[in-house]
Formats: sequence, C-alpha cells, structure tokens
Amino acid sequence: MFNHKKIEKKWAKYWDENKTFKTTDKSDKKYYVLDMFPYPSGSGLHVGHPEGYTATDIVARYKRLNGFDVLHPIGWDAFGLPAEQYAIKTGNHPNKFTIKNINNFRRQLKELGFSFDYDKEVNTTDPKFFKTTQWIFIQMYKKGLAKIKEVNVNWCQELGTVLANEEVLKDENGNGVSERGGFKVIQKPMKQWVLKITDYAQKLYDGINDLDWPSSLKSLQKNWIFSPEDGSLHLRDWVFSRQRYWGEPFPFAFNEKDEIMIMENLPLELPEMDEIKPSGTGESPLANNKEWLYFDLKGTTWRKDTNTMPQWAGSSWYYLAYILKNDDGSYFDITSKEAKERFEKWLPVDLYIGGQEHAVLHLLYARFWHKVLFDLGIVNTEEPFQKIINQGMILGPDMKKMSKSKGNVINPDDIIIEFGGDTLRLYEMFMGPLEETKPWSEQGVKGIRKWLQRVYDSKQFISEEKNISIISSINNLIKNATKDIEKLKFNTVISKMMVFINDVYKNKNIDKDSLEKFLVILSLFAPFIAEEMLSELNKNDVFKQEWPAYNEDLIKKENIIIPVQINGKTRGKLILEDWMKEDDIISHAKKIPNVKNFIDGKKIIKEIYILKKIINLVVK
Repeated sequence: MFNHKKIEKKWAKYWDENKTFKTTDKSDKKYYVLDMFPYPSGSGLHVGHPEGYTATDIVARYKRLNGFDVLHPIGWDAFGLPAEQYAIKTGNHPNKFTIKNINNFRRQLKELGFSFDYDKEVNTTDPKFFKTTQWIFIQMYKKGLAKIKEVNVNWCQELGTVLANEEVLKDENGNGVSERGGFKVIQKPMKQWVLKITDYAQKLYDGINDLDWPSSLKSLQKNWIFSPEDGSLHLRDWVFSRQRYWGEPFPFAFNEKDEIMIMENLPLELPEMDEIKPSGTGESPLANNKEWLYFDLKGTTWRKDTNTMPQWAGSSWYYLAYILKNDDGSYFDITSKEAKERFEKWLPVDLYIGGQEHAVLHLLYARFWHKVLFDLGIVNTEEPFQKIINQGMILGPDMKKMSKSKGNVINPDDIIIEFGGDTLRLYEMFMGPLEETKPWSEQGVKGIRKWLQRVYDSKQFISEEKNISIISSINNLIKNATKDIEKLKFNTVISKMMVFINDVYKNKNIDKDSLEKFLVILSLFAPFIAEEMLSELNKNDVFKQEWPAYNEDLIKKENIIIPVQINGKTRGKLILEDWMKEDDIISHAKKIPNVKNFIDGKKIIKEIYILKKIINLVVK
C-alpha cells in the first residue's frame, strides 16, 4: 500500500532540512510567482486556500524544471481588526496568538508540499518589515500625497474605530453596520490621515490596458476609478487612519501648535500594552499609554500620533519585501544598490493568483504605492503585477458557500490525515478549470486517492523491453502537458496523466525512462509520491531533474478518416496520409471501389474538398 502518512512526513522533513526550494540566482531566466498572502486566523487554512497555492506551486515547479530562477514566497498579513477584537475579548496580547496562528498555517502549508522559500517569509507585524511601510508613508507625505484632513468617516463606537467603506454593510433598514459584529456605524467628522490616490487616477486608469488580466477585472478597476456614466472621477481619496492598537504606528509627532515632526529614526514600534481596550475618546488605545505618547525635545513637548495604519498598508508593498528579504532575517534597505539590483532582476510579478474579493481595492492600492515608488526611482517597473488569475470559489458538498453556521466547512487537516496532501492538491486541481466555482465531493477525493494507489502500483509493470505504445503515450503526454500547463489548464493535464496510467495497465508494461518522465510531470501536482517513487528508481530528487522533452516522431498519429460523397450521399471513406496533397486526396478517393462504381461512365462536373472534413464529387 502507498502509505501517504509515512511518505509525506519523510519528504516534508527532507525538503525542510535541505532548503530544497531556496530561491536561486544562477539563470538569466526568472519567474516571480505570487499568492495573495493570508491573514493567519485561528481557524487555520480552509480548503479554498490550497486551490490558489497549488496552482502557483505547479507553475513554480514547472519553471524550475525548465531552468528558471524562481521566486515563490509566502508571508503573513498579520495586523488588523480581527486580531485586535479577539485580544480585547480574551485578554491576550495580539502578538502571542498571531505567532501561534502563523505557526499553525506554516505547518499546514508544509504538509501540503508547497515549494515556498521560507527564508523569504515576511510578517507585516515585524518591525524590520514595517520600518519600510513607515518610510514609504513618509515619502508620500513629503510628496504632498499624505495629508491630515477633517473628513466624514464611518465611526463604530462599539469597535472604537473608523471603518473603511468595504468594512461597512447595510442592515434591513438601510442603516450602516460593521461587517464584524453588526454594530451601528455613523458618519462622524474626524481628523484623519488621507492619501491622495486621486492624484494618480489617470495613471492607474491608463496602466491597466497593457496588463494580462481578465477583462472583467480590468473593467472593475476602471469603473472604480472613473464612473462609466460620465467619466467624472469615482475614485475618492483614501482615509488611512485607524483608531486601533494593532497596526503600524504613524512616524509623526505633534506639538501644541499642531506643527508636525517626522520621526526619521525608524522603525517607530508599538509599546507593549497589557490593556488595549478603546480609549473612549475616539482615539486608539495608544492614547492611554502616556509614557509612550509624550516626549520632550529641546524644551518642547511632542505627542505621537495615536492612530495606526490600516491592514491595507503592509499588503500594498509586501511583494517587494520578499525581494528585499535576506536569509538571516534582515532586509536590504529599499533605497540601496542591492535592492535596485534585485528589483531589476525580479520585477514585475509574472503571475499573481488570488481570490476575486481582492479584485478592486488591494490591487488598486498596491498599484498606487508601486507607481509612487516608480516616480521616486525606487522600482524599475510602472506596474507590479503583469498577469493575474482569480481562482474560483470552492463550495460545500451542499453547493452552498462554506460557513461554520451551515456546517459545510471542509477542514484541510482532516483530508490530509485521511487521504494525504498529494490527494488534496490533485483533487482541487481536478475539480474543474481554475477560475470556475466548484462544489466539494468526498467521492471525488476518494477517487483521486485510489488513482494515486494505482500510480504507485504501476511499478509492477517495469520492464527492460520498450513498448511502442507506451513510448508513443509518454511523448504525447509530455507534449500535451507542456501545452496545458503553459495555459494553466491543470485539470486537463490530470485527465491526460490518467489516460497514460490506463495505457500502462492495458499494456502491462512500462520502461524505467518513461516512468521517470511521468513522475517528473506528476511531481508538479503530487510531489510527495513522485519523490518517493523516483528515489525507489534510484533517481535524483525532483529539483535536480529537467522537464522532459518529447519527440514528435515517436507519437503515434491518429488516422483521420473522411467520408467520400457522390452527389451528397456517402459512398466510401478515405484514410488521409500525411504526404497527401489535395490532388492526391481526390485521385485516391476516386479509386475506392464503391466510389468507382458510382462515377464510372459519368461526367464529374465538380470536385469539392473541405480540408480534413469531406469530399463530394458532383456527377451528371
């Protein structure tokens, strides 16, 4: 039996200890493949996460096998309101359970065999990370793009914070309520940091045209910037302040005259606080920490900003942080010569996969920050993400969106324990096209697990003797898999792998070379079993292999058979040969005995040949 628990544990440990997926810098071909990084919630991964991650992992593995240097990183969008609310409710510091949640997420990702370079891992709550977030904000301030203005904001008294428009829902009476908790939200004038994203509206609008994004996504972005009715501007300046503890502090202080001081000595860190309940004054919990809040400089008392940045801050530039991150946990300074060299190598992101829910705001905000950095001469491209794919949603077995209240949530841990990480990866790719919404099926999962056992058992047919049918089949698989992977049609690659394994069982024969080539293809989708079987064949690890080439001459051609008609009625059939030209085809058609019977002694007044479809001879 294929013991998935033992095999998957063995190879996960091996890859970890050997840093198998470390980012290399040895090729003039590069590929940066990126996932929308997760918020590390206490409930861990849900089955929607592995769908996008498996897709990017297939591409990352494929590009490595084709000689590319590949950057395939992961990190954590770990600031934000959910952690703060949980901390207030439980009395725990948000940092403690955030680290615990991250460790759980990382464990799950490793159990699924994703080829992330964990030396590149970033965490938005790490001061070494948010030092650069603060530095970028200061540059925006110096450029006149960040200002303090009194604006009407969505104020939620119960949560003690301003909410972004997308965090506010309407109740049955049309009143604003918070997405989290359903608390009352009112409009309230407050002094807030505002980012003048509208100054970049035209650049953001024009830049979309040259991107390899779905047309629906391009339209969403364009309509968010300019209203489709009048062209007038729809985009609004971005209210950037939050009355929360768990976020990046603004690196500014104010004196009694409301003069502003930039705090250039970065990072400005959060103080350790046991109590992080809202201040009650409309300010964040930081207003309660007088020791951190006030400082004297040259006889003047200064007060730090009590607001913090929204969760969007870190996610607006995190894809650059992966490039800057070093093996020892440090980051190159974003203005350094080394940073410039790395940006020139890796930018733009070649493929970005994530959920439709980030189709507008995250992408708009990240593009805005990137264009500011381009204008500052920091990055070498005007756009951050060249190609984007939005994966479809995975529904529950009841065809409804998964939610705890419906009791239809599938826990990846349960699937991994019972069926294995390879099974989960393969099944999620086999369910249907990546972009489509698909329902979960336990029968489908079991079917994939049985097929993996069938793959494992195919070793019994290894033979020294080469079988022409199998040689043709493996070359055909390589040809079609290469074509489909380039188009991200992963479900069809799996179907074609299944056809190949059926051929092996039908012929009860496979030579070692053909099996090894098959396992290299399989390794993109099911890396654990592929590594195990390659090691049993005394072959090198997958990452030392190359993507197999195919030989067109060894692929058995399927005969094309076309009907031959006389006056529109089929009277015979002709097998087309590669060497035949149109004249040859018609002359051979006339020699078919039954056709000959119908044309002998008659005048052919028209010869019609539709390429590879039909011949019709009109006679009188």
